[in-house]
Amino acid sequence: MECHSPELDHERRFHPSVSVVEAFLSAVGPFTEPRRYELGYPHAFTRTTYFDTEELSLLSSRGTGSAQRLRLREYAGAVDLAQPPVLTGQRFLEVKVTSGERRMKSRCPLSGVEAEALLSGAPLPEASVAAELVRRLTPAPVKPMVTAWYRRVTRVTSDERVRITLDEDLTFALPPAPGEPAAPTRLLQRAPSALLEVKWQARLPYWLERAFVPLMACETHGSKFEEGMRALFGGALPLPLSKAR
Repeated sequence: MECHSPELDHERRFHPSVSVVEAFLSAVGPFTEPRRYELGYPHAFTRTTYFDTEELSLLSSRGTGSAQRLRLREYAGAVDLAQPPVLTGQRFLEVKVTSGERRMKSRCPLSGVEAEALLSGAPLPEASVAAELVRRLTPAPVKPMVTAWYRRVTRVTSDERVRITLDEDLTFALPPAPGEPAAPTRLLQRAPSALLEVKWQARLPYWLERAFVPLMACETHGSKFEEGMRALFGGALPLPLSKAR
């Protein structure tokens, strides 16, 4: 399996109220269309497990102006919200680097065996393409730290140069053991509001620029990784990281 080419684009993130979300989605509706990933599962979920070194070197990068994340992204779906979500079998190892509103993401598809190795803290096989992705990020061993679980609604433009995601019921938990059900069981914290993320390539479209205006007051510059690590450490990042901005 080969890694996908790195994606370079812009990203902004918001914690809006329900009414602000509804107004934003109404404004962008004529220019976007819903994206469904699994035809048999109208409700999409994502389980993202974040990794770091023993020294928390990736978390420390938040203070350098170029924040780095390493994550295992797994997808789940449900026929209806009364049914427990099930993992679809698609999974990727991703490296994401963010500088301001610019981000670069590289991802590699993973086998089930590779995913289980990562979740158990075991090293990937030396010949694994995913192992090379990790080595390019850090020479130190990595281990699973925290998992984010959320229900995701996605809208995209016809050329896919704009991607809008709304993550609801965002929950942070301890990483799952290999073979556990999709939804985490060892919960740490539930996020108080939904997370709206907007990504675009090249120039910001005029209609999106207009739609951003009501969102300005609820923009956030944190990340799920940071939020999850705060939950893991009881509300504050370990010193001196909390002073590293």
